[in-house]
Amino acid sequence: MGAALIAIFASSCSKSNETGISLKFKATTTLPAGAKGVDATGYTFTEAMLGIKEIEIKREDELLDDGDLEFDFKGNYVVDLLTATSNPALGFSEFLPGTYNKFESETAPVLTGGKTFSIKGSYATTGGAPIYFEFSSIEEFEFEFESDSGFVLTEGSVFDMLININLPLLFQGVDFSKATANANGVFILNETTNNSIASLIKNNIDKVTDMEDEHDSRKN
Repeated sequence: MGAALIAIFASSCSKSNETGISLKFKATTTLPAGAKGVDATGYTFTEAMLGIKEIEIKREDELLDDGDLEFDFKGNYVVDLLTATSNPALGFSEFLPGTYNKFESETAPVLTGGKTFSIKGSYATTGGAPIYFEFSSIEEFEFEFESDSGFVLTEGSVFDMLININLPLLFQGVDFSKATANANGVFILNETTNNSIASLIKNNIDKVTDMEDEHDSRKN
């Protein structure tokens, strides 16, 4: 697999009388080290917001009819990917001990204007003025991850799970010369304006389904 758009990092630490998972979504604003030759450099991001719902983390359980034991982070969340914060806070959720290997979540149109995703920033051109852009979408996206090995949650431990989204890779292949700026010189990229460029970005987001397992089980 090439450089992943999303990676899951998890580390285990002991906390008395608590067993569960602490979850965060966060953006990476630089290309990963292994992304040689990727045409997605020169980006600076000033906003990256994500609307999230239905976060589910599962483990297989042969004693259950459907074979899965599921735990949820309930509610709609407005996630600021640049600060790794959420309203309401994702924070900690209690889980039973066991080996978990499935992660599922869906975006929701809970951002301003009924959007699910909103990214703003600039692109540094060669020898010219920077290009300012605003990407947004009203489409719903599903983030799914499944690991054969999973991660083990033991009694009295908390997993700090980080869903890390690489923003530059979402803009791989974008050519602003094929888009039109508005009266303020900003390139608006959505379902109604510069749709072909927005569709390319949405296709890159769809690759999130190939989420990469970067987790380890370090004891703090």
